Amino acid sequence: MQVQFPSQPLPDNFKKFSTHAFYFSLVPFFLFLFGAIYKPFGMEALLDTPKASYSFNITMIMCIVLLVVFAMRMILYFTHIVRHLSMNWYRMWCVGEIVACSFFVALYVTLIGNYEQQYLEILIGTAGYLALSLLFPYIFLELTFTLAAVRRAGVTGPQADKNLRFYDSSHNLKFVVSAEHILYIKADENYITVHYLEGDSKKLYELRASMKSIEDICVSGGILRCHRSYFVNPAHVKALRKDKDNIIVAELDTSDNTLIPISKTYYEDLVKVL
Repeated sequence: MQVQFPSQPLPDNFKKFSTHAFYFSLVPFFLFLFGAIYKPFGMEALLDTPKASYSFNITMIMCIVLLVVFAMRMILYFTHIVRHLSMNWYRMWCVGEIVACSFFVALYVTLIGNYEQQYLEILIGTAGYLALSLLFPYIFLELTFTLAAVRRAGVTGPQADKNLRFYDSSHNLKFVVSAEHILYIKADENYITVHYLEGDSKKLYELRASMKSIEDICVSGGILRCHRSYFVNPAHVKALRKDKDNIIVAELDTSDNTLIPISKTYYEDLVKVL
């Protein structure tokens, strides 16, 4: 039986690099302060060893957590997994970070100590300690970024300006168009071409910019990434089908039935809004 979760989408601000930077900076720092000041859950007895003092060991644990969370956040960001996560799956990723930290911290504690417990016993205790300690920064960060997303949604909601503003690579405003008039956007090397409607006529506007630089602008107007080189407006998608080369394409509601390629990476995201 397949496990399913509610498909609450992950807010866009959770996908930014700056958000991940907050996680791999704040989480280990909080752990260090919490452990150094309060010495919770009997950790002093575990970490104050003949080989090293408690303060040295809690500093090393902070460094281990920093490296693990940093590595997992970079995987999340640079492999673009975060683009396809729902809120619940994102929370599961956060739990995975705590579990990964527990394995490495338990290994360190096993190496620096002289305990009768086996690694598995130390791992269970360490996992409980990290789960209870890191619960606070993870909840705080999620609430902070969720609140920011809600505030932004209030600004960009139904009453907001529906015009999308496109800037070139020098951050100069070059083109303003209503989101509902955009058909699709195509990238070609260092340029993008916006294909849009003006009355009943198809128009295009080319400017020097990257797909990455316009992604947040497009998403705010409901224009979705559908391919490495394309964004498409779901409101103008008439049908999804396979062409003669067995490639999935979106057929637009234009007079010439324009076809836009759809990659497997973005297919599910597009289907959800059609």
